[in-house]
Amino acid sequence: MELNDEEALEFINRLLERMQRAGHANQGSKIELVYVAPGAQHVDHVENQNIRDQQPHPETHPHPLPTGRGVDTFKGEGNNTSLDAIAECLRHCITLLMQEKCGNEPLFNQQNHWQAVYRILVDKGYCRDSDFDGFDTFIRTVMPEEVNKPYSKGSLKQISQTDFVRPFTEWRYDVLTSKTRKPYDRMVAVARRFLEILEENGL
Repeated sequence: MELNDEEALEFINRLLERMQRAGHANQGSKIELVYVAPGAQHVDHVENQNIRDQQPHPETHPHPLPTGRGVDTFKGEGNNTSLDAIAECLRHCITLLMQEKCGNEPLFNQQNHWQAVYRILVDKGYCRDSDFDGFDTFIRTVMPEEVNKPYSKGSLKQISQTDFVRPFTEWRYDVLTSKTRKPYDRMVAVARRFLEILEENGL
């Protein structure tokens, strides 16, 4: 096929697009393209091209989950941050949450307030929704030495019977499930403050 420069480029682009749409994998073959420029003939050889390799990689999860390999990295804002550094930052944020006050008492003062921590970490992408075993492993890697109320996986799993099982932005007070307003408002306050602390610390 004889083409000028502009036609050749258009032809090549269309060819590659069609091959990608068709899911074609060209392994170990040669494609020969001949096009004619004014006063010259040019021959291009494209060898060993696998179209699948040119497909964009699927978007990765914004925050990695613990894998136990210890060498994985979190990629964001053009920087590589080790999981250890992220875990340390999360530990610091939970420590700050434990120091928050509501009047003369700690803001975080009930065991079920770990549900608020879980909800925000899930919403932020650090943990998978409804994966209580995974969260149990994760939270133990970022747990401060001192907390206001001990964490319990059994208590956490009770979130599935509450309004807090939905993303934080969808929380709404429901008298049938939350019964009294004060515990609901305190859970909202814990979740909101934890979200703010995470964002204040770049997470």
